[in-house]
Formats: sequence, C-alpha cells, structure tokens
Amino acid sequence: MGITWKYVKPLREANAVKNFLEQHGVNLPARLIEIMENYNGGRPSEKAIITASQREYVFKSMLSYNRNDKETIYCVYPDLFKESSLFPIASDSAGNFICYDLKLKMYALYNHETDQCEAITNNIFEL
Repeated sequence: MGITWKYVKPLREANAVKNFLEQHGVNLPARLIEIMENYNGGRPSEKAIITASQREYVFKSMLSYNRNDKETIYCVYPDLFKESSLFPIASDSAGNFICYDLKLKMYALYNHETDQCEAITNNIFEL
C-alpha cells in the first residue's frame, strides 16, 4: 500500500517549484521535485520519520510554493536555511523541518530548538 496525500494545494504557478530552485541555485533530485510539485502543501498518510538516533517524529506537511499559503518555502528558506547546505521541504508536528542535505545528498531532520540536524533513516520519499 502506497502513501496517500490529503490537503494538497494546487500550485498557482505551474513552474513555481522549478523557478524557486533555479532562482536560489538549488539542485534537488528529480523525483523529489516531482513530489514537491504533485503534493504541494500536502499531508502524507505515512507520517513516521525515524532519525539515526532512533527518535521518531511526525511528518506534518510539505511546504507550499504558493506565496499566500500558511506554511510556504518563501517564509522558511531565505531566513533560516539560506546559508546552510539544508533545503527545507516539509515540517513536522513540533515545528522542525524535514530537509534535503545538498552536500551529503540525504534527508535530514532539522531541530529548531537545538539548531542541530540528524539523518533520517527511513525512506520517507520513496513512494
């Protein structure tokens, strides 16, 4: 049984994801870009995120590429991640961010309280 998505917000601009990535010089895997475009702002049915320390977090929703949505990449990326190798793609229920590490080419969880990052060990985007 595959992952299903709820509350997906259609992109208001067809190329919003690719335009944003190009504007900021971010290179992500094609499959991840496809997921970001297809499930913009959506919430997955499979919510468990397991980190390298065996901690479990709850996947809340993908970040949106619509400027006026509540949780958008436009509010998160420039302020919090512009100077790091992390690119935020989703949030968890505690306000942390699920990211793609551009240097290490892996998914990671950024903890906003500790300002630390930890590898995600389960394949959260292998749909």
